[in-house]
Amino acid sequence: MKKLQLVILLLLVSIKPYAQSDTLLVGYNPNPPFVSEEQGHLSGPSIWLWEQIAEEHDIPYKLVKLPLDSLLHNLAAGKIDLSASPLTITSDRLEAMDFSPPYYIAHSSVLMQKKTANNRLVSFINSFFSIDFFKALGALAVVIFVFGFLTWIFERKKNPDEFKTGIKGLWSGFWWSAVTMTTVGYGDKSPRTFGGRLVALIWMFTAIIIISSFTASIASSLTVDRIGTSVNNIQDFKQKRLGTIEKSATEKWLKDNFFSNKQSFLDVQELTEALKANKINAMAYDRPILQNIIKKDSLGSFLLLDIKYNPQFYGIGINRNLPTELKQKISISVMEYT
Repeated sequence: MKKLQLVILLLLVSIKPYAQSDTLLVGYNPNPPFVSEEQGHLSGPSIWLWEQIAEEHDIPYKLVKLPLDSLLHNLAAGKIDLSASPLTITSDRLEAMDFSPPYYIAHSSVLMQKKTANNRLVSFINSFFSIDFFKALGALAVVIFVFGFLTWIFERKKNPDEFKTGIKGLWSGFWWSAVTMTTVGYGDKSPRTFGGRLVALIWMFTAIIIISSFTASIASSLTVDRIGTSVNNIQDFKQKRLGTIEKSATEKWLKDNFFSNKQSFLDVQELTEALKANKINAMAYDRPILQNIIKKDSLGSFLLLDIKYNPQFYGIGINRNLPTELKQKISISVMEYT
């Protein structure tokens, strides 16, 4: 009996309970304006919030700088205790860690580069001489040739003065067909046989439909690659190269909504450089962070579109192994300071 009591006593002594003096490892990832880092000094509302909580409850801690992917992994694995950077509360993350009550509600949005006058001119020229434009032009030339050829077949023998034989006659038919389609009406060539006039009658009405479709095709080829402030839906970027942050809630939303052309980057700086280098068409990320990029853009080279999607709730990520009492204190303080 005494041996059993001794064993139980030794087990109780070997179990180290959490003590208030234990130093917490608090991970952070710079993401202005919530967490800003300048010359080793941290600032921002999320840092301020954690400092207030730590001071109120006399919590010793050590800050650890980590990329977002590593921060989430280490927090889920218990290698760090908290995240000072705001984390979006998602169902996947709730399976691996706990969260404080949300203290900020944000949306994802889209940031682009503003087009200069030179860029707009180059974009216009590129769009005008696009593959789609030349495809439409080639198809139209074929249709013009077909009706010109049919007219020449009927006219070459009975109207040789206007529709000669051989290559010149084919060119005459093509010329007449093009003039008729555009309703220029030079009158230098006109069908005189019944068959020729029947083809001409069909071509006149057909040309009205074709020229309308061709005009629409040209307009489409000139505008398909141009995105401006008129874009008001994230779905308009489905075929564009969108850049976002790796392992972020926005990346998951884009994946879940089948944005196959998305590219992921390690941090905001890398993402911004990719946009400047035209490696991506636009940035898709949390709107407050994109607004901060606009705020610091002294050259006015960026444009934040009025697009909001994927509402997000920011909270403090907490390691599940922390004592329940401490987690409750942190959650209550978050609500009070919010």
